[in-house]
Amino acid sequence: MKKIGIAFRGIAFRSTLSTLVGLVAYFFFLAKGAWLLLALPIESAMGILIAISPVIPVAFVLRSVMQLLQHTDELQQRIQLLAIGFSAVTTGLLTFAYGLLENLGYPPLHSAFLLPLMVILWVVGTLYFKWRYK
Repeated sequence: MKKIGIAFRGIAFRSTLSTLVGLVAYFFFLAKGAWLLLALPIESAMGILIAISPVIPVAFVLRSVMQLLQHTDELQQRIQLLAIGFSAVTTGLLTFAYGLLENLGYPPLHSAFLLPLMVILWVVGTLYFKWRYK
């Protein structure tokens, strides 16, 4: 059993390192892309590629999170499943409610806010379900 704990720590370390590298790359792509879009005359196809380039490091971050989740025990996987479900349903409910408020003249919700909202709600759900299973 001790080897499993050591192996998981190695996976957790690699996952954390991969996540940090991905986040640094994300901010680099975001800043450099914004600078390029403002400073250089860019044709529409090139502008689209530069604008969506921060998605690449985010995909690597999500991949490392998925790898870490695959190596957790069943209870942690259940907690994460419930937390992700809570996040998805709550995000859907909140965006639906805000969509109805847009009919009253509220400003439209930018879709770039959806992933951060889901991540925040995932963390909230994880904390709640960890507390519930103690």
